[in-house]
Amino acid sequence: MTPASNLTPPQYALKTDGRLICWLLQIIMALLEEVQTLRAKLTVLEKDSTTSHKPPSSDGLKKKRGTIRRGSSGRKPGGQKGHRGIARSTVPPDEVTETIPYKPQACEQCGASFTEKHTVVPVERHQVWEIPEIKPIVQEHVFYLTTCDCGHCTRLPVPAWIYSGMGDNLQTHVTYFTAETKLSRRSTRAVIHEVFHIPLAVGTIQNRLEDTSEILKPICDELENEIAKQPVINIDETGYSHNKKLTWLWVFVTSTFAFFTLQASRGSKVIKKVLGEIYDGIIICDRFSAYVKYHKDRACGLIQLCWAHIIRDIKALRNELAFESDQIFSVAMRKRIGAVFRIWHAHKQGKISRAQLIEAAEPLTCEMRTFVEKNLQNPSEKVAKFSKQLLKRWHSLFTFIYHEGVEPTNNLAERLIRPGVQTRKISYCTRSENGQLLRARLLTISQTCRIQQRSALDFYRAAIHAQRNNHKMPSLLQNLKDHDLRLAA
Repeated sequence: MTPASNLTPPQYALKTDGRLICWLLQIIMALLEEVQTLRAKLTVLEKDSTTSHKPPSSDGLKKKRGTIRRGSSGRKPGGQKGHRGIARSTVPPDEVTETIPYKPQACEQCGASFTEKHTVVPVERHQVWEIPEIKPIVQEHVFYLTTCDCGHCTRLPVPAWIYSGMGDNLQTHVTYFTAETKLSRRSTRAVIHEVFHIPLAVGTIQNRLEDTSEILKPICDELENEIAKQPVINIDETGYSHNKKLTWLWVFVTSTFAFFTLQASRGSKVIKKVLGEIYDGIIICDRFSAYVKYHKDRACGLIQLCWAHIIRDIKALRNELAFESDQIFSVAMRKRIGAVFRIWHAHKQGKISRAQLIEAAEPLTCEMRTFVEKNLQNPSEKVAKFSKQLLKRWHSLFTFIYHEGVEPTNNLAERLIRPGVQTRKISYCTRSENGQLLRARLLTISQTCRIQQRSALDFYRAAIHAQRNNHKMPSLLQNLKDHDLRLAA
């Protein structure tokens, strides 16, 4: 249609009422079309992390979430009177490194000097924690050549790690700073030099990290082989640049461990590679096509779609009315969702059993489905399309109601993949296949230790020490085996 600004009235239109009305109708239709176009653009611009699948970091500083404004409480900032404080616990006397006495030398009233005959009683004590000055240990490894009576000369071979000039603990801290604190290679070098007084080159740090990657390989392979045996898996993916090309960081999360992998594809073939052609467990994910295709191809198992994503899509429809109602569609839909989640949280808190949860949820989900089916006839194309998509996946929306260990959202995977996103923003990209493997393995170990509430630093140290001394490698499946034994008992 011709833009309204280009529609000028012909001279005869001013003399003929019928032609003038026709011209005015053209103007009105053109303006209505422009308004619809501008509204569509405005809807896209107004989307943020609460109404789309965009990350919160993309909201910018100007985006403000809707908050309820309330007046000042009149209280000072910080902890309030009567709140439960958190303080460092006092260590017993046998763990105190040094005791510094503060004894008065003279009476503050008469000025008389104190002697040993005066009674001295401790009335107050405080423990101050301190870090000693760090001085590196330099170990010199000397290999001797011994000549036998037979004339043959014998010497021991030099272990490969000695050529690196880096001991177990130093390599452990280089790995920890990279994986846990997300320092760059140059920042790691600065910390090692300034804090530990050890000179290191950036290339040496990279070589040791790649060595750590090889050490961690069997541990990560063990986790990968165990994934398909788990009954419930959360899956998520995010873009990750590799040599200026887009690749994808995938995470597979179970109740006891996480596995990361960097792949060139975002398709279902990655899921098949990790889980196999047929995985008969439950997958928790968003509505991305790769998950839907894999679920369709495997012809078994169940899927739970993330309700957090669905609710964000519903919030984006905040300007649309429900079918044959003056109520906003998003408000009516979220009210029904809230009713289901209230009884779900009651079950999580132990107030009702699984059977009671199912009994209470089924009429609510049936009523919700009826509401969505009515909105297939909604004049709003957006609401009708969303309702159709939701009904198409209805069998995958309430798996969490009927099965133990299934959450209604994919928040677990999204939380664990977040450190990978932070690393991507700091380092920008990976540059080699070894760099991809290193990034995936460090994330696997780091986030699995987080799930198991164990020290990642201690695990890195144990793995490096075991490899260098030909000891048995530590395993991240030990907690899983202990869990299975408790269930069997």
